[in-house]
Amino acid sequence: MDVVQFCCGLINCCSVTPANDGAIEYIASFLQERGFQTKILEFSEGENHVRNLFAKISRGQGKNLGFLGHSDVVPAGDGWNTPPFSATIVGDHLVGRGVTDMKGGISAFCIAVDKFLAEKNFEGSISFFITGDEEIGTYQGILSVLDWAVQNREIPNDCLIGEPSSFEKVGDRIYIGHRGSINARLIAKGKQGHVAQPKSFDNSLLKICQCITQMKAFQWKHDDLRFPPTNLEPTLLYTGNYAENVVPGESSANVNIRFSADYSSEEIKEILSSIANQFGISIEFRVSGEAYCCDDENLKNKLSRAIERVAGISPKFSAAGGTSDGRHMIKYCNVIEFGVQDSTMHQSNECCKTADLKILQNIYYEFLKNYFECD
Repeated sequence: MDVVQFCCGLINCCSVTPANDGAIEYIASFLQERGFQTKILEFSEGENHVRNLFAKISRGQGKNLGFLGHSDVVPAGDGWNTPPFSATIVGDHLVGRGVTDMKGGISAFCIAVDKFLAEKNFEGSISFFITGDEEIGTYQGILSVLDWAVQNREIPNDCLIGEPSSFEKVGDRIYIGHRGSINARLIAKGKQGHVAQPKSFDNSLLKICQCITQMKAFQWKHDDLRFPPTNLEPTLLYTGNYAENVVPGESSANVNIRFSADYSSEEIKEILSSIANQFGISIEFRVSGEAYCCDDENLKNKLSRAIERVAGISPKFSAAGGTSDGRHMIKYCNVIEFGVQDSTMHQSNECCKTADLKILQNIYYEFLKNYFECD
């Protein structure tokens, strides 16, 4: 089976998060046939049921390399020219929901490992951690899997995440970390009234707008140049009021802050709480993850050499982009992130060049050789 064929089968599983539709079993069956010990880890809370996969193969003593990925995808949405869950070759592209994020990465690593096991002798272990709800990020996904892995002593030494990372060409960018992410909800209370009677109302919407304006204007420090600058963006504004001549008595807004390692989440909370207090606004926080960065030069060099050999590119190291499950794995081991281009992820007609999937497979294969030093 080649990487495109494998990926087609995986795309055809309608695994809209947190649904599975056979995706976990599809991967598990392939790995079992290659000698992996597999364990499907299902975790539930209320109506949320998530299927995850752990798989491992060992060839003597040595380092354990983990591959982390997710089989779930975002909803298809509108505007597709082909059925989103029926993999279709259009010209030199493979089209289907999840081909870039990140069924292509899973497929490339599966086929690369298959070739590596067939051709090379190595000392060590290879582990797969495939989660089923990365796109919504409940506790029943990576967090429960990692709890299980800690209890069963199955944490790898290093971990490669197959999320899309490349920019213009496969191999031109490696993610070595990401900024932290916090979602904040602001709630302003005032007094509803008629716009023509300014002494009779207290405009909650004005408080929200003024507060967000001041938050947006805050001068964030930027000393850690491994990361893009810290940035705050409003994402939602709500008043529940649809009358044009009524001032709302209560308003709320959501903002998202992507922050560099110059700050911890607690420091961000203190800064924003201080601004909100000036306007009498209450604020609630949900932390998605702290900023993190891989500083293991040996791991970065092994992946860089693989890319240079296969694609002839010297990759750029970056800590931009969105968050991934790497923010959880980094607490236990080194993490590095590399996959296909990210330009069509989450969009209609999500696609990837078939040649790029083959290039990615070959890079993963070279990385395996470098990692286990079995050239």
